[in-house]
Amino acid sequence: MKLLVPIALNCLLVLVIYLVDKYTPLKKLPYMVKQLIIGILFGAVSAFSSDFGVDFLETTANVRDAAPLNAGLIFGAPAGIIAGCIGGLYRWFSVFWGAGHYTRLACTLGTILAGLIAAALRKFMFDDKKPTWGYGVCITVVCEVIHMLLILLTNMNDSYYAFEFVKGATLPMILGNALAVGAPILFVSLLSHEKLVHKRGGEQIAQTFQRWLLTCIVFAFLATSTFTFFLQSGMAQKELEETFETAITDVKTDILGKSDEYMMDLVEKISEEYKERPSTPLSILAKSFGVIEINIIDANGLIIQSTDKTVVGKFNMNSTDQSRDFMENLVAEGKYVQAYGPMGNDNSVMRKFAGTKLFDGSYIQVGYSTEQFYHLLDEFVVDVTKNRHIGTSGFIAVCNEELVLITHDAYNGRDLSSIGITPDENMLNGERSAELLETVIVQEETGYSEEYIYAYTFVEGYCIIAAMPKGVAMSIRDASIYNTLFMQVIVFATLFIFIYILIKRVIINNLRKVNNTLAEITDGNLDVTVNVRSNAEFSSLSDDINSTVSTLKRYIAEAAARIDRELEYAKQIQLSALPTNFPEHEDYGIYAQMIAAKEVGGDFYDFYRLGDNTVAFLAADVSGKGIPAAMFMMTAKTIIKDLAESGMAVNDIFTRANEKLCESNESGMFVTAWMGILDLESGKLQYANAGHNPPLIKRADGSFEYLRSRAGFVLAGMSGLRYRVNEIELGKGDRIFLYTDGVTEATNTENQLYGEDRLLGFMNDHSGVSATELLPALKSDIDSFVGEAPQFDDITMLMFDYKLNKEEDAMKSVIKMTYPAKTDVLGELIAFVEEKLEEYECPMKSTMAICVAIEEVFVNVAHYAYGEGEGDVYFTVDFEPESRTVTFVMEDEGTPFDPLAKPDPDITLSAEERQIGGLGIFITKKTMDSVTYAYENGKNILTMIKKI
Repeated sequence: MKLLVPIALNCLLVLVIYLVDKYTPLKKLPYMVKQLIIGILFGAVSAFSSDFGVDFLETTANVRDAAPLNAGLIFGAPAGIIAGCIGGLYRWFSVFWGAGHYTRLACTLGTILAGLIAAALRKFMFDDKKPTWGYGVCITVVCEVIHMLLILLTNMNDSYYAFEFVKGATLPMILGNALAVGAPILFVSLLSHEKLVHKRGGEQIAQTFQRWLLTCIVFAFLATSTFTFFLQSGMAQKELEETFETAITDVKTDILGKSDEYMMDLVEKISEEYKERPSTPLSILAKSFGVIEINIIDANGLIIQSTDKTVVGKFNMNSTDQSRDFMENLVAEGKYVQAYGPMGNDNSVMRKFAGTKLFDGSYIQVGYSTEQFYHLLDEFVVDVTKNRHIGTSGFIAVCNEELVLITHDAYNGRDLSSIGITPDENMLNGERSAELLETVIVQEETGYSEEYIYAYTFVEGYCIIAAMPKGVAMSIRDASIYNTLFMQVIVFATLFIFIYILIKRVIINNLRKVNNTLAEITDGNLDVTVNVRSNAEFSSLSDDINSTVSTLKRYIAEAAARIDRELEYAKQIQLSALPTNFPEHEDYGIYAQMIAAKEVGGDFYDFYRLGDNTVAFLAADVSGKGIPAAMFMMTAKTIIKDLAESGMAVNDIFTRANEKLCESNESGMFVTAWMGILDLESGKLQYANAGHNPPLIKRADGSFEYLRSRAGFVLAGMSGLRYRVNEIELGKGDRIFLYTDGVTEATNTENQLYGEDRLLGFMNDHSGVSATELLPALKSDIDSFVGEAPQFDDITMLMFDYKLNKEEDAMKSVIKMTYPAKTDVLGELIAFVEEKLEEYECPMKSTMAICVAIEEVFVNVAHYAYGEGEGDVYFTVDFEPESRTVTFVMEDEGTPFDPLAKPDPDITLSAEERQIGGLGIFITKKTMDSVTYAYENGKNILTMIKKI
């Protein structure tokens, strides 16, 4: 539990530094200043963790390495190095205030290496970015394995103790440090909204390669570790069995050797005694030497003398297996000691025999009984096993046939089960153990119990037992497995880093260079080239991409030229669909502009006469831009005009247009529109709004204001809608300004809109300016506001000026115009006459004849009335609807001249014979119903009347 405090402290410090660096002014500190501060803070946490851990074998298992790992992996390489050095140096000097000496050097180096490893991996493997929590845990495991290896390497003179420390401290230190590093990285990832799991196709190639390489490395590590574990376990088991076998064999050999040696010495002495005094009874000789049996055997194996009278002359040594074996070896070798065992003629009796040659082919055999044999060997057996042990803390014990201990001081004379070994079937049958056995031995003095491994065998009737603590027995295997696993972790981690960095340098970095260049190309910069030539494959790839881009540039240039031509045609077609013959009458005036955001746009305006006294005008905006919007605009414009000319009310026009536009609107486009129909005679304006911007209206005696009304839904947005009509009355001098949202939503570089308030202010500041000057001025003001920002929407503006004073005469019949007496304005005059005659519904033939007559009169005045000087011509038109008579009066202040006084030319003569001049006024008189001349108030007055 003590490890949880430094773990929590690591997590807290990481979160605090992350939040401070992200949300406070301290984030503006210079990079190295921040790294120094972070390194010192984590170094302090590392020092604190040194003293706040779990005490273990005269030292402390802690999470000291987590702090430099967090500093280096999460915040930067310099911070990791600083924290590692502080934590390592603190551990070195901490012995002066009570820390353990045993792992001093290893822990110091381990903590410094943790900081260096974190710094190097962040810099060269993770591109100076924070790794994922999984990599943080893996790096921590590797650092702790290095730490454990350093403990083993720096304490090789006491490897058993060092291994015991490593064995006990490895798991808590790995788990504690992994949690202290993995958890903070995970918390930071969650706070920064990073994706913990990448979807397929959403991760970078480096991440994919890292993941699969790590998977392969981990799989290989697990496979080799599993194989190593079982191999080392098997080898350790075999080695342990050999250790037990060797120990038991050594004792067995010593006992047998001593027993056989003693028996042969005894036989030799008895043989010499018998040879010197053959008449001495064998029973006396046996008693003298302390043996139970002496036999004299002839060359044929027959017992001829014995301490046992029942076998003399009756028992042949070749009659039983035991006696035959003895006889054969005795004859072959001349002397022989037989192992302790049952007699051939009585298996219930145990004997140990020895024999040697006498003379004339006879032999002497001497036998020990069980009691005599044990009495002889007990003391020797104790001496043989007294200083023997197995391993560093095992022991050798010997029991007699009754399994009573005779060589274990504390338990001597007690049953074998008193030390925790329960005899099994093999032991009870006097057979050796078939395998290594386990038991728990309890020390009677201390009550301490410990698991032991033991084996046993029998020799000369004794049971030899070898036992050693299981922990000690397995320590060899565990040490080998730990060392092998630690080295595999280092090897596989090094292999992973080396392969990844190699692949990154050779492939991934070059792919990034190629991708970065391709990103520039896809962004539109076709002038860059790919120049990655570290390998033949990348050289070929670079050449192929560059060749493709060159071809693409050529195709794009050709396509762009073709599109420019086509767009220019489209622009001309669209502009030709917008009326540009802006009327300028005494009763009303219209001027409009449409500036597309692209070559063509979706905005449009329109106006047209619907009768003698009715004019319609509108502005509309199609959703979208470019050619699709322009095509939809043409459709909407045509439909609205056709419906308007059919005589519908304005709201019915929108209702019917909406239905038509919805019928085949697969593209989902829509139109906002504002349309008004004005009765010129009464000034009554009926209008409808289909989701459009409210227009600006200015009364003759006021300023501009927004004409707001409840707008209907957009056209083509939804079928089945009905639109409402609104109505106001206009007076002389009133103005209405229509516009699209390209005006109010024009945006500058600071993302600010031009807006309705700015538009209203500009219009009021220029309320008296003519429409032909006002609209261009407004566009200039918008451009000035927008600055460098591009125009993103079409701009359309239309100004309608109402000039007729309906209180005086809504349909005033007399119209007066003034023109300079110059032939340059003849076209304007003729256009005016044609327009008025069209209003009066004059037939085309009469219109042409009248225009020829007026042209002849005006040209004469322009040429002759003022001589070399300049003057004006006053032209008046008066129409009488009831009689359908139109009167034209042309006045000038030039030299008095009556064109009618000159006689008519004789048109029967040829052109060469006729007098020059007079033909024009002749044509005029023939064309008009009446032509009269008068000179009044200093003016030449020519009056022409024509009934149409």
